[in-house]
Formats: sequence, C-alpha cells, structure tokens
Amino acid sequence: MILRRINAHLRKQEWTAIGIDFVIVVVGVFLGLQVSNWNEATADRRAESAYLSQLQGDLQRIEGEVRDQIEFEQFQGRLAGAVFNLIQHDRTSDRSRRIGMGLSHLTTRRTLRTESPTFVDLQSSGNLEIISDPVLRADMISYFFYTRRLEAIIDKNNASYVDEAFLPFMRDLGLPARPWDDQLMGMRAPEPGRVTGAFRDEIYAGPLFQSQSALLANAPNAPSWAPVVTQLTWRAHVAALNESTARRLLEATSALEARIAGQLEGESR
Repeated sequence: MILRRINAHLRKQEWTAIGIDFVIVVVGVFLGLQVSNWNEATADRRAESAYLSQLQGDLQRIEGEVRDQIEFEQFQGRLAGAVFNLIQHDRTSDRSRRIGMGLSHLTTRRTLRTESPTFVDLQSSGNLEIISDPVLRADMISYFFYTRRLEAIIDKNNASYVDEAFLPFMRDLGLPARPWDDQLMGMRAPEPGRVTGAFRDEIYAGPLFQSQSALLANAPNAPSWAPVVTQLTWRAHVAALNESTARRLLEATSALEARIAGQLEGESR
C-alpha cells in the first residue's frame, strides 16, 4: 500500500508527500527491527535464566558428590590408623577378623566425577555467549577446567597408591576380601561405599566369606606386620591428599554456585 502511494506521488511529483512516505517507511523498518531485537533479547534472557538455574542445580549435585568424597577419604584415613592400633594393641578373639576387614576395606577407593550436563550443552551448542556477564562466563569456563585438573589428581593418587600398590600388596599377601560390618568394627562406613541388596547378602552369607584368614592369626608385633604397617602409612597418606584436593574442589564449587545464585536473584528483582 505504501509503495502504491509513493508511485502515485512520483507521477504527480509531489515531493513533500514522497518525503513523508519515505520517513514513514524508514521509521517503520526501524521500529520493526527494534521490536525484533527486543524480542530476541527477551528470549535470550529467559534462556540464560533457565541455563543458570539448571547449572545451579548441577553445582548443588556436584557439591553433594564432593562432600561424599571428603567423608570417604576421612573415613579411610582414620580406618588406616584404627587398623594400626588393632595390630599393635588388640588382644581380643576378633582381632584377626577386624584387621582383615579393615585392610579389605582399605583396598577400596572412590572415583569422583563433577560433570555438568548443562555446561556440556552450553559448550557443544555454542550457547556460552548467551551468558551475558562476561566475568561469570569466564568463571564458569575456569571452574570446569579447574575441576578436571583436581579430578585428575585424585585419579592419579588412587591409581598409584591404591590400585597399583596397596591392593596388589594385600592380594599378594593372601588377604581375602571381606564385607564391612559396622558392629564388629565399631564404626560406620560411609553410605556411598556400602554394598547392599539381596544378592550381596546371599554372597556374603556363603562359606567363601565365612572362613577366617590364617594370614592374620600371627602373633601381635610379629615381623611380618612391618610391611603391612608401611602400606598403611601410604594408604592414610593418599586419603589425606585426596581429602585436601576434594576440599579445594568443594570451595570452588560453592563459590561458583553462590555467584550464580546472586545473578539469578538480581534478575528476579
């Protein structure tokens, strides 16, 4: 319609009217672009809020995983000391069982993973730029780079000290696997490391796990305990290293989660 009017004005050489129509066209295009940009910006902010909310949920889950890791490492470190005390001082009839059960549990380790499906989606889809705060965006990238580094430290510690040293040593020593018993050991193992279920009960009730280890019937302070004690020091050492590393990860996770919570709170005002 506007084009027909302009053509009509051109034929009549009505230049003032042509100028007015031209201004109307330009203003209309400008307003249309502004509305389109506003709609796009509104959609981006909604998407940003959704991503940040999901990422906050991922970080809260990661915090839980890291806290479980800290609890596990603390338990293993204290258990190594408890087993040493049993070797040195226990004279009860359950001594052999308790030492064997403690050493068996110390062969276990926990793998920590701090993956965020939301951050993976942001990266793979190329939507990281939707995070409008460049400092927050940089913090997110740095955090997940940092967590991968800390995970690698824990993995390396577990591989070197537990998988390649402590476990083979105990296995070569003839130590049989033993299910954990809270009552016998006088301490409760962290839930993530516990094995439960009907099949577990069936297996552990069988004769294989009911037999006692002749290896651990040695007299207290016998020379054969020396290498075991040495291994216990290394097992406690790696538990302490892993616990410290996990605490650094927890601090970083809590800091980023608080940063995102503040951003979301600011958007809601």
